[in-house]
Amino acid sequence: MHIRLRLAGLTVAVAAAAAMTAPAGAAPGADSLHGTFRETTSGAGLGYDIAGSAKLTVTASSTEAKVNISGLDPAKHYGSHLHNLSCADGGGGHYQNIEGGATTPPNEVWLSSTDNALGTLDPNAGGVAHGSGSATWVARLTDTTMTNARSIVVHEPGSGARIACADLT
Repeated sequence: MHIRLRLAGLTVAVAAAAAMTAPAGAAPGADSLHGTFRETTSGAGLGYDIAGSAKLTVTASSTEAKVNISGLDPAKHYGSHLHNLSCADGGGGHYQNIEGGATTPPNEVWLSSTDNALGTLDPNAGGVAHGSGSATWVARLTDTTMTNARSIVVHEPGSGARIACADLT
């Protein structure tokens, strides 16, 4: 009986220590990456003045991305996706859970201002958009044999030009 109590106490102490080291707002055992949106050359060339933040939370069973972005045209609806390279490398391609698989959710994380997984970032009258996207798989962050989740990119409607990018670190 005495050993069980000590063992239970040890388990509680270990769980409490793990919870204290998790990033703020993340579940214990979750990785939380953050980024700041910067305009790309294409975005600046189109007259945007974009600013904002991105967050990627990866738990043992899921991936969730969130963005808050300003400086968008209120009359447009923007595509935004998790990408597999850094902003300095142009963002690369869309990050895919199964590389070479479907180019839409659930194989990719697309961000939306609505609950629709295939939706868009829809700015308010002031040009501000809030969006999120999630998946029931775990995004790779440090895999040495496959691509990893590295950035979130916002695309210009119609042309698909990359107008803003946030590195996830």
